[in-house]
Amino acid sequence: MSEKTNAVRRFFRHRQHPLKLIDYTSRNLWLLLIPLSKYLIASRFDFQSWIKTNWVDILAITGIFAIAVLRWAFVRFNIENDGIVAYTGLFGIVKTKVFFSEMTTVSFCQSWYNRLFKAHTIYIETNAQTVTDEDIKLVMSQKNADVLYDFLTTLSDDKPKVSFSPKKSHLMVFSLLFTSILSGIILFATFMFEAYKIVGFETEQQVIQRVNDGITAVDSQFLNISKTIPGAILVVAGIVIAGWFISFIATLSRHWSFTVARTDNQLLVKSGVMIKRRHIINRSMVNYYDITQTLLMKIFKICSVTLDCTGYGKRRREISALIPITTYQQMNASLKLLVPDLPKPKPEVRTSGKDVPRFVFFPVIFCAIPPVAIKVLQYFFADRFADLNSLIVIAAVPLIWLVVVKTAAAFNTSVGFSDKGCVLNYCKGYKFHKLLFPKQNISKMRITRNPIQLINHTCTLWVYTVSEKQTCHKLKYMPYEDVRSLCLREGYVMFE
Repeated sequence: MSEKTNAVRRFFRHRQHPLKLIDYTSRNLWLLLIPLSKYLIASRFDFQSWIKTNWVDILAITGIFAIAVLRWAFVRFNIENDGIVAYTGLFGIVKTKVFFSEMTTVSFCQSWYNRLFKAHTIYIETNAQTVTDEDIKLVMSQKNADVLYDFLTTLSDDKPKVSFSPKKSHLMVFSLLFTSILSGIILFATFMFEAYKIVGFETEQQVIQRVNDGITAVDSQFLNISKTIPGAILVVAGIVIAGWFISFIATLSRHWSFTVARTDNQLLVKSGVMIKRRHIINRSMVNYYDITQTLLMKIFKICSVTLDCTGYGKRRREISALIPITTYQQMNASLKLLVPDLPKPKPEVRTSGKDVPRFVFFPVIFCAIPPVAIKVLQYFFADRFADLNSLIVIAAVPLIWLVVVKTAAAFNTSVGFSDKGCVLNYCKGYKFHKLLFPKQNISKMRITRNPIQLINHTCTLWVYTVSEKQTCHKLKYMPYEDVRSLCLREGYVMFE
């Protein structure tokens, strides 16, 4: 009896968590299960008539589950002294071995429903470009995941020496600054779409109607804002506020309880509330460190630090943060402890105030679009002009802010080299980036010039860095002769 018990234990020890069976079934399988359940309830659990009526759907679902069980039984993994081996495919015929020395990031993710079943999803990444999104993806039990994590974190010679954990108040500010209204609206729309598939369009309309009636009642009793603000503006404002709030909560929950520790050659990152994440990052495999700021963050001298390493920040709606948010002074001290060997060269070639017209030329043109749109809409939609006029004014605000940001970008675009490293300062969209990385992580550099740049003696510098996907950093309106001399000095031959 004991031999059989040990054999069963060995079988499950090298298999994924049974929760993986849900992934192996079709994602839309529940669309078949719901109507089948309805038919069963409607027939008052008369299984004989239910099977006669729905035998095709029942047979299809049974086949899907049978294939899922077959895949789960054959997929297995082994932890060896120098790496981890996974046998995947329908009959486990695909063998994949990833050596510990080649791992860039190992991520341990546990969602709220995974915690109910004591399961972890493990993502193992390398710099090898594979067909799938990750080199190895396994769903392990809590015990196996903890064993693997402890084993990987003891590969370094020393235990964690330095750790950093931002203040809770700083995380609140970080979530406010990095909240994306667009992602919140997408989450809201996704939820509504899934609700529509489950309850149907009529039920969804009833829910929306009740919400609208409730809002109207509150407005008429307390606010009466609909009498002074057009209805279209209220609808847009409601969607934006709801999207912002959803995205704010999602961002805050992802980085709550954030801690990062450094060992001899690893960065250990832990974060999350709803989805708990643990990342083991190979420090020697980090491509670059990015000190990110918005214009408001620059004014108040705060910043965040992210890093580019294959696998980290790759999951959906995840930010590859090393330091979520802190003051600039604290960032320098923390970065020196977490990455003591990071080169920090000074900028050598930069743009200046005389380049401001070049930076703001296109944003100023974009600002002219709303006034033109107002005239056009006034001609075609005179009866709805008040509503449309208010919407266009709101749309003009980010365009005006873009002009302000690009004005500041003219004083914050530069490049510099040292014996070991490179620094890039540039603005992309509404964010300012300061990149620090070793020179060996530069895969290509090139200079381009359009006809206007030929006249004003400027150029665009393109710097390509080593990454899982081709990553290019674009520095606009740089002084051509200075950039060319700098590149030639560093050994980057320019063919013109």
